[in-house]
Amino acid sequence: MGTCTVVTVDGEVSQDLYDALGHQRGWEILLDGVDEAALRFPSFLDFALSLAREGVALAAAPVLPTSDGDVVVVTDPHYNTLVSHEIIGHPVELDRALKMETAYAGRSWLLGGLTEHQVGRRVASPLVTAYSDPALPGFGHYKYDHEGTPARRVVHIDRGIFRGFMNSRQTAAIFGGEPNGHWKATDASLVPLIRMSNTVFDAGARPADDIVKEVDHGYYVAGHRTPSIAESRENFRISARGVYEIRNGELGRLYRDGGIAADSRDYLMNVDAVGTDFRLYPIPNCGKGQPMQTKKLGNGGPTMRSARAGDRRLRCAAR
Repeated sequence: MGTCTVVTVDGEVSQDLYDALGHQRGWEILLDGVDEAALRFPSFLDFALSLAREGVALAAAPVLPTSDGDVVVVTDPHYNTLVSHEIIGHPVELDRALKMETAYAGRSWLLGGLTEHQVGRRVASPLVTAYSDPALPGFGHYKYDHEGTPARRVVHIDRGIFRGFMNSRQTAAIFGGEPNGHWKATDASLVPLIRMSNTVFDAGARPADDIVKEVDHGYYVAGHRTPSIAESRENFRISARGVYEIRNGELGRLYRDGGIAADSRDYLMNVDAVGTDFRLYPIPNCGKGQPMQTKKLGNGGPTMRSARAGDRRLRCAAR
């Protein structure tokens, strides 16, 4: 793994950016990069230089103004990495959903109780599918969890319909269904927890460039920075590294310190385009549990567009 932190300054404006690359491989990923179907990185030197150049451009950019109402947003795969992590991944960990860690880490917008849940109900647009898959490459790859259950893909959202959770043998017995191989510990001295493997949005059928070209006016939200999430993750505010204004299908002015504030269900229900450009990124420091267990895993997805809806509180907002 290689991590890079960059601080850039332009007059009285400073920008601090952080990013990481990593894989279950050797030093070659830092020296030469990674070129796999889902996981692609340049060498670590080029990775760090690119982040520095981005920081320089952002420090010179204006602050994104808060929108007066709903706007159309196109989100890139890197931004969707944190959306899939926070809005899909953690809420579909069944120990969290069953309130086994409410005091420490919150609950789930997908389950209010054993008879009050979203299984079988529409929670997203028919274009949205999301799953967790330990067979994908990177930090989230493994073949068995820590109670010996074979790892397998778990579909959480199937074309907009919620299907189920990551679980353990214990939580499967409580809620129903078969164990699906997501009970993991970071050390032999710690009790395993239900943890993400690789939780992602599935690829769609549209070229990413076409998704942008169809927007008369909106914003292209690129790269994730910091999440601020409600207790049950029913709404979120996730900041971006950079936000570009879209006018007449073209990327325009770059803004800094922006992001999206939205209701989770409304945001997903109004997705009207999903790209073919699926990418997987490492999350090097996902924390959960008490005592804290920090785990490396993977998240990602393709380019996605969430269109304007009159009753939705989706905004591009200054951080």
